[in-house]
Amino acid sequence: MPSTPLTRPDEPHAQGEVFGASDTERPPPGPGSDPFGPDEPSSGVARAAPPPPPGALPPAVAPPRPVDRAPSRPRVPTMLHAGGPSQLQAPPEPVDVGTARPVSGGTNPGVGAPAVDVPLTRRCTACETRYPADFLVCPRDASPLVDESEAGDDPLVGKLLGETYQIVRVVGEGGMGRVYEARHLRLKERRFAVKTLHADLARNNEIVARFMREAESASSLSHPNVVDVFDVHHLPDGTPYLVGEFLDGEELATYVEARGVLEPRMAAAMVRQVCRALSAAHAHGIVHRDMKPENIFVLRASIEAVARHEMPAPTVKVLDFGISKAGGAERTHLTRTGVIMGTPSYMAPEQARGIKVDHRADIYSVGAVLYFALTGKRPFDAEDPTSTISMVLTQDPVRPRQIDPRIPEALELVVQRAMAKDPAERHQTMTELEKALGQFEEGGRMVVAGASIEPPPDPSASPADRALDVVKRVFATATPPPGQSAMLARVARPTITVTSLVLGLWLVGGTTAALAGLVRVLHDGEVTLTECVLLVVGCLFAAATPAALYVLHVRKVIWPNSVRALQLATDLRRTASAALVTYGGLSIVARIGHTVLWRNSKGLTSGWWDIALFGVSILAAVVFGGAAPLLRNLRRRRST
Repeated sequence: MPSTPLTRPDEPHAQGEVFGASDTERPPPGPGSDPFGPDEPSSGVARAAPPPPPGALPPAVAPPRPVDRAPSRPRVPTMLHAGGPSQLQAPPEPVDVGTARPVSGGTNPGVGAPAVDVPLTRRCTACETRYPADFLVCPRDASPLVDESEAGDDPLVGKLLGETYQIVRVVGEGGMGRVYEARHLRLKERRFAVKTLHADLARNNEIVARFMREAESASSLSHPNVVDVFDVHHLPDGTPYLVGEFLDGEELATYVEARGVLEPRMAAAMVRQVCRALSAAHAHGIVHRDMKPENIFVLRASIEAVARHEMPAPTVKVLDFGISKAGGAERTHLTRTGVIMGTPSYMAPEQARGIKVDHRADIYSVGAVLYFALTGKRPFDAEDPTSTISMVLTQDPVRPRQIDPRIPEALELVVQRAMAKDPAERHQTMTELEKALGQFEEGGRMVVAGASIEPPPDPSASPADRALDVVKRVFATATPPPGQSAMLARVARPTITVTSLVLGLWLVGGTTAALAGLVRVLHDGEVTLTECVLLVVGCLFAAATPAALYVLHVRKVIWPNSVRALQLATDLRRTASAALVTYGGLSIVARIGHTVLWRNSKGLTSGWWDIALFGVSILAAVVFGGAAPLLRNLRRRRST
């Protein structure tokens, strides 16, 4: 007959109880009954209830019937097993491998129901004895037990690799290979992760080389936030495998999906750990090239510590250096130009183009991971990889604050700077990105003490050096300090609006005045009303098309990106200041010179003054305001 569960549906089995034992004595079985059976060990089991007699109530409403149990045994020390804490019982007698242990023992008193079959799904890899599902190691020799209900047809489960690592179970499987849990043959308390390639991929030399690259790269790093790799070898059929640290926890992608988006403080703390890990990799000349939430592992012990408020953020480890690139090595087929490797949603634009990349590609990917942690969404996500790569190359992701307005502007600025299309506009090192994230405290606020204050001038510097320093600050194209950037980012878009209107009015008004001065010079007389109307209307119509194109460009390219908005606001503010100060300053100088020095104001009415004022102010605006965008474009071309 089919096996009957050990407990009734309405009587759940209590975790931590001896299998088949009870804390209280039960009445002895009736005459002629045998509670254990002739060939069984001395551990009792629950008996199946008989079918109800005719006319009885249905099982759903019938009163529960007592379950007969064997006499209780003394409690023994607790041990861990697959389903939680349990008690270790006396070892059962050996049975035939591959069969379930029949549990006889007669019938319940006065009932006559047969005993149940207990499935023995776990097998000792040393003595071949079978045990129930709640045993983890063999009580006889402490060897690991293999759960054959999960093993399926996997030939490695139960095998001994390299005369050292006993495969216990399958942990997970991906497109490249399979991961197993293993135990050291001599250090039985140590758990390891064994990663193997799929058999069909093991025949691909390039994939095998990439697999060995992962072992080489990870084993060369010794960092608390990088998974440890201890050994690498081959199976008898030639399939490579690596032995690494066994991690208990979940991927960052699963962590965010299960718990929702991370608060800014926790997201910054977790990504800072990733930055430190990759900084150590970059110091060894290793570029990861595949940073994504699936390759960041959150340790379960730290998750529980955060839940108990013992830690501000969980501990993470960086995984999978399979497509990493050694910077000092010669270029091979693994890193050749024109080959796209990585995950499109988190891939740097230069990596998507298939060109040579450096450590700044990892900076972009870490920024994309931070974007996901804060918003719960991938920066770019299309139905097929080709469309995603096209978006990476041509579009900007949606502003994080547009998805969640609670994200601080300063943190959004860090994310968007790390994800800049131009590598020269990103943080230049992982240490720099880690420091930018380190300036956040509880609640996502940024520490700005001293960050927005210009350093005091050097008193020992010569006047020429001080003047040169002023010029460098005027023409500086680097991003302002973090604290100053955070404050300027809040007013960047209002600044763009106001300065754009001011510059627009100055351009239209100055052009109209200069053209009117030219008419007066050519006609040697005043401008008529008709000429004034034509000049104003003509200048407005001439400015309409450039103004419309400018608005569309700002709305599409500048407005969604806080980094570009901050740059444009700075450039417009500098341009407007240079133009208006020059125009107004020259006007004041001209009036003072004519009315005070020469005591003749007739020259002020000349049209040449209007032309000269507008021309010089345009030159000042271009020199002081347009130099920064020009230098950025030249730097971008040089970097590409």
